[in-house]
Amino acid sequence: MAARREPEGYSPSVYSQPSMNYSRASTMRTTSSNSDNTISTVSSISARSEGTIVPTHTNLSQNSVEDFSDEKGAGGRQNPDPSPNSALLNFSRIARVGTSYTPLLEEQPMPPPPHLQSSSTTFHSPIYKNSEASVSRRKTANVPDFGFPLPRFIIRGIISIVIPVALVVYYFLTWWRWLRFPEGSSEVWQRTGILDNVNIVNYSWFVIATFALNLGTYAVAGSVAGMVMRKRWAPKNFRRLLILSGNTFQDPAGWFNALIKLVQKRRLYKRNGTLWDILAFFSIIGFAAWPLTGLTMQTQDGFTISRRYKGDEVFVVGRNHSSINGRDGALTTSRVTTFWSSGFSPQLPLRKQFYITPGSSIQLNVSSPDNTLPDDASESIFLGPQSMGPLVGSVFGLAIRYNCSIVNQTSQFTVLSRRNDTFDLDRSGSRFGYVLPDQSVIIVRNQSRSINLISNVNGSLELGTSMTISELADPTDSESIGYASIFESYPGLNSTVVLEAALWQSISPIESYGRISVNPENFNFRDAENDIPEFRNTLRYPGQKAVGVRCEASSAIGTALINGVDGTYTNFTQLDAEIRNGGGIKRFETGIPHMIVQTPYIPSNFQLSDNVDWFSALYASIEMSSLTTNAFGDFLGAAPSVLQAEDLKRAILRAYKTHAVHIMYDGLADPTFAWKLENVTMGTPTMILTRGVVPPEIILGMLMAWAMAIVILSVTYQFRRRWTETLDGYTIFRFGVDRPDDVLPEMLAGEFDNAAVLEKLPGMVGDLEPDNEVGYIGLVRGGQEADWGKRYG
Repeated sequence: MAARREPEGYSPSVYSQPSMNYSRASTMRTTSSNSDNTISTVSSISARSEGTIVPTHTNLSQNSVEDFSDEKGAGGRQNPDPSPNSALLNFSRIARVGTSYTPLLEEQPMPPPPHLQSSSTTFHSPIYKNSEASVSRRKTANVPDFGFPLPRFIIRGIISIVIPVALVVYYFLTWWRWLRFPEGSSEVWQRTGILDNVNIVNYSWFVIATFALNLGTYAVAGSVAGMVMRKRWAPKNFRRLLILSGNTFQDPAGWFNALIKLVQKRRLYKRNGTLWDILAFFSIIGFAAWPLTGLTMQTQDGFTISRRYKGDEVFVVGRNHSSINGRDGALTTSRVTTFWSSGFSPQLPLRKQFYITPGSSIQLNVSSPDNTLPDDASESIFLGPQSMGPLVGSVFGLAIRYNCSIVNQTSQFTVLSRRNDTFDLDRSGSRFGYVLPDQSVIIVRNQSRSINLISNVNGSLELGTSMTISELADPTDSESIGYASIFESYPGLNSTVVLEAALWQSISPIESYGRISVNPENFNFRDAENDIPEFRNTLRYPGQKAVGVRCEASSAIGTALINGVDGTYTNFTQLDAEIRNGGGIKRFETGIPHMIVQTPYIPSNFQLSDNVDWFSALYASIEMSSLTTNAFGDFLGAAPSVLQAEDLKRAILRAYKTHAVHIMYDGLADPTFAWKLENVTMGTPTMILTRGVVPPEIILGMLMAWAMAIVILSVTYQFRRRWTETLDGYTIFRFGVDRPDDVLPEMLAGEFDNAAVLEKLPGMVGDLEPDNEVGYIGLVRGGQEADWGKRYG
């Protein structure tokens, strides 16, 4: 037996008839071989339709021929009295005969097509009878009698799965590499080797967003061709099948038309069918998600850093272990005090980066060069050498802790709660202090009228500290007040120093207030608010209110492993500074009392200088405005308000911050001296990808739903055998050729959406001859699915 080979481009369908021989001389002859009788049908038309090929059904049985023999004759004679509709009637009768006919519509009289209704047209339908009978089975041209199995489209199925999955995986990797980090995170700097090229990643999404929807259409088209062959998804009528073939479920115009119908009907309108609705839903998700992918990301200037290799030579600024104590302690304290009392804001140099412990609650924007020390550093922070980029490695630096809180009642104090209110300052001398039984110290400062720049506010300060008077008076850099070690190591981060401040104030009218040539109502002179009730109008300060602040601080110098990528430090090891002859710097926490009372040295007898204006320094340290002159140029030196509790807290916090940046960086925001740092890696400037205006998690979820729908349909339906690769217009045209007498009159009537006959034709593609060994693919009613293992002709 000869091998059975499928013809090139074969797809079992119903578009052609058995062994048709076409003639351009307006005649078509149809012959069915290998049968007992042969029936030939010749239809001729007038010269008006000359050259037109008219397909004619020829599935005639022997009995059918005998029904026509008396009327038509057996010798090829012409009908002596042809009527205008005789050709169409013969056409319809011939089409309906045969044992395999499946009625698709109810039997109704069919009007002739408009182009056959001309009175000048003559129709001839002679019937010829041969010695061989015809075979009454549907059959596709160029297909052998034994038929062929339905084809598989494996490559298309694989592509339909790979493309959506690859696109979503690529977006997921982009999100994982760049977009999952919050704004300001430095994790994006870490060079991982995955999608590190920002420009390629960023621009690729503009290209992908352009073609992704078309790729999705390609994947869905193959699934639809298989779904219309299943009872579960098959359209209910031929009109819905036509709509699916046009892919309107992926077209905004199709969605808009469906929406209009929904509004008009005021209910869930399924005119296009359940399958169309489901496909349209997931298409809308993809249509909305893909254009928005580009808005989920944006490029910014940043750094890239890798631990796999050491970078170029790194130059940094800041003190190291050998130089941190190489300064005179008294001069350093005087310099820090001048910076603070002049209102200079404490700034970190260059990169402006400090480091926190992993898991710390302190906010740090490592991607920004505008970091300032936090107001609350209850959890330690580390100040290391600064450079132009993030550093990774082991470095020397200063670890500090500090925090301040407002006091509303005396029980919140630990030192000033034991103050002596009966102590006579006037008899003992102003600017005095005393020691408590536990060796804690309270320093008292009254306002000096002779040099005070604020004339309308009277103030007095009591400053308590857990430090002893010997520590306050120590001019050396010993462990009692500095970082050097003479007898033992200095206390570290776990040993805090308490500083408490109570400020009594009262505000009075301005003597030359009446001469101010502005509306007096513009001036609101505020008295103390949120004061301490127990300290109000005390014996020592009659008529005055007190505000209070309590602070704790500690520090240590040493080495730590810093990570400029995430702004953290670990493995801190405390070190002692080298001893300096003549005294070195004070520790971070021990130098604050000297700054507030405006002296680098506090003697053990508490005899402090009268030539300092400590009160005006508090105002200036926080840049608090004051009224200096009136309209006539007279100097007023007046403040619009006393220092509130929050103002006092900000002033002391700024003292801590100023002292810290002077210990490590000498207070210079733009230092001119840099030194080479070994064994560290510095990030190099580059472009980084950060989150955009649209949350990427939302788009990722939409894309996953879109891709999952396509993949599920492709896996389920695209690897099964089916009648055609895609449901396109050409395959629909084949069905029209198979049923011209049913479809043509209505199709000529107007839009297919309004053609009633299309609603009556079935929409499922199945087996028209389920009982035969060789089946036939066509429109079926009743849900007769095609057999995947069967052959079709």
